[in-house]
Amino acid sequence: MTDQGRRIWITGASSGIGAETAKCFAIHGDRVFATARSEEKLRHLKTEIEASHASCEISVCDVCDESSVAGAGRKVLERFGGLDMLINNAGVTYFKDFIETTVQEFDHVVNTNLRGPFLCTQAVLPAMIAQGSGLILNVLSFVTKQVYTKSAAYAASKAGAEAMMNVLRAEVRRRGIRIVNIYPGAVRTPIWPEQQRRKYADQMLDPQETAEMLYQISLQPSSLMVEELTFRPQGGDISFH
Repeated sequence: MTDQGRRIWITGASSGIGAETAKCFAIHGDRVFATARSEEKLRHLKTEIEASHASCEISVCDVCDESSVAGAGRKVLERFGGLDMLINNAGVTYFKDFIETTVQEFDHVVNTNLRGPFLCTQAVLPAMIAQGSGLILNVLSFVTKQVYTKSAAYAASKAGAEAMMNVLRAEVRRRGIRIVNIYPGAVRTPIWPEQQRRKYADQMLDPQETAEMLYQISLQPSSLMVEELTFRPQGGDISFH
């Protein structure tokens, strides 16, 4: 970590949890590198953060694309001279029954939610190992712990990411790298259809409060590792058919 604050790469930062997390960490004095597919939304995020007398670097990155991720990884390491934290947050889903899910939709979900964290983590893990420290936060989902209909592809992708990161934790924990899996319940973000957000708004987690939770998790002392954390709406789960 540098005297200018921790160096952090946040994926999927154009909206929802990612955008709020970028704001939260930047306002607390961390050096944030925010990526997403939409340059317009990233520029809006940067403007909003700067209006709060903080700053962040932005770069377009599609976590499904190997060359795009490699380029973003090189850029963040060159800009910051290393990396203290990666927040794998980018995610997509389609609320469809298994039988109605197309191959293209399945591939999009798996490539974003599973392959994306694999590519992003591989892009910066060698640098973290070289410096002997690093924190990787994976925004997964409570869908890995409870069955939700219309979420087969999403559940598979998140469960795959969970298993992958559990193995990585065992492989790198003695090298000073901490891997934390986060399992939020329903969060009020654009990943949900607008109709569902309106209907169940009071039963969803607030994205800003979720970002604050991620920030608190990031402050754990180096002598211990919070391996996973689950938090859900006070009112319980929602579902629709």
